[in-house]
Amino acid sequence: MLGTENRDPRAPGDLRRYLCFDYSARGALRWYVKVSAKGRRIGISEEYGTEAFDIAFDAAISVLGGVKRMRRVKPTVKPDQPERRYLHVDVSQWGQLRYYVQLRNKLPKIRIKAEFGTPEFNAEVDTAIAAQIALYGNEGDYINAQKQRNEPRPPLPAAPPKPGTLRWYWGVYKESDHWFGDLTVGQQGLADSTRLQRTGLIESLLPENGEKPFAVLTRRVIKAEMKARTPSQAGNLLSALRGMIRWMIDEGHLDEDDDPTIGLKSGKAKASRESGGFLPWTEEDMALFRARWSLGTEARLMFDILHYTFLRLGDAHRFGPPHLRQIVRKMAVQITTEKSQGNTTVTVPVHPEFADSLRAARAAGIVGAEVFTGKKLRGRVLPMNKKAWAMKFKKYAVLAGVNEPKKSCHGVRKARAEVAAYADCTESQMMAMFGWTDPKMPAHYIAQANREKLGMSGMEKIVAFDQSQSLDEFMLARGANTAGTSSENRVVTLRSNARKKI
Repeated sequence: MLGTENRDPRAPGDLRRYLCFDYSARGALRWYVKVSAKGRRIGISEEYGTEAFDIAFDAAISVLGGVKRMRRVKPTVKPDQPERRYLHVDVSQWGQLRYYVQLRNKLPKIRIKAEFGTPEFNAEVDTAIAAQIALYGNEGDYINAQKQRNEPRPPLPAAPPKPGTLRWYWGVYKESDHWFGDLTVGQQGLADSTRLQRTGLIESLLPENGEKPFAVLTRRVIKAEMKARTPSQAGNLLSALRGMIRWMIDEGHLDEDDDPTIGLKSGKAKASRESGGFLPWTEEDMALFRARWSLGTEARLMFDILHYTFLRLGDAHRFGPPHLRQIVRKMAVQITTEKSQGNTTVTVPVHPEFADSLRAARAAGIVGAEVFTGKKLRGRVLPMNKKAWAMKFKKYAVLAGVNEPKKSCHGVRKARAEVAAYADCTESQMMAMFGWTDPKMPAHYIAQANREKLGMSGMEKIVAFDQSQSLDEFMLARGANTAGTSSENRVVTLRSNARKKI
């Protein structure tokens, strides 16, 4: 019967895999179950849509040795993520709802097979989170595991803001030269990462205060917002507000004496000094990383870029073949730094071990034309943003066993700065190699190295002095024995402690 082969008699919601049908020569519909392409098939004579049909289908799957699965579907609705941290949900290509535990992006996932909402499910989640933290986590993850996800921020009103309100000033500020920069008027603008950070900080104030006049942002209100944050976040919020207020003063929207941030201070600098910032990598950390990732791997190339070029993250993620130049008959790394907005150029010769790493990476085919490392797309290595690059490097470090808090790619740079100071590099040499413009940075590392070297050299002098005293005692004891004094009864003392006979 013509046209019957194009009809699909299955119900729209029937996604059972291995359930097949065809039509006989007379046009009769025939149902059957077939698990493999060349395997046997079992027909179903029961009426489709009945309980007997479903029982026959299950029995046929069991006889053929298959497992009940769903047909591939394209998810139309994204499921809501559970409130519990580190617990995620998605929909498979077969339309199945899957729950899994993942500590951070790019780390392995642990599938949760128990039914959602049951005590068994919660116990399995607890076990999976503990296992992931033991392998890839730190102390802070144990605390975060007990918290719920942050509630989503309410959306801002779609209507245009009224002039004079906080949201209106914020919108105009984001279109200004202070924000994007214009060198013709002496404004350098903000970096992309700074704009992203300040957007999140200031827009967190808008749901409650955005539709109110700017005057509502008093010193007391700002101080209360700062107290609700960590010292680092409070300092960033204060900097973001001061940037917008400086624009308002320059444009005549606010009098300088009415600046609500006057007199406010954050504890960011003190907290940074106490915490020490990013931790430098130790020799043991580097040995672990090299043992896990051999030459010719992307992970090793990322590490060697940081280790042998001393570049910051903002420069390492965009470092590529165009930045290798021949200078004075030597291959050198030459790149303008992102932090200086192109005003400072770093030039260092290519380290012999870095040259070996580059040759191994080229032989493995993992080097791109624009950048050495990045994301692969259709066989090409394309640039990544620095946040994604840092997350990828952190994943490789965690898998290598380097998983201490605050030990990231910047820690490799700090470790190399310590090595440069111990190698007796001068301040000028370190400033040229590391791209610093302030001599305080190399002076800090040199002073630290000198302090430790002085302590070690001082101990060497103490040891030499003690050994010389021991030699003098030996000579005194030998002279006493020669005079006939019994070696068993002699008492040897330092000359400074010996009593003078009266």
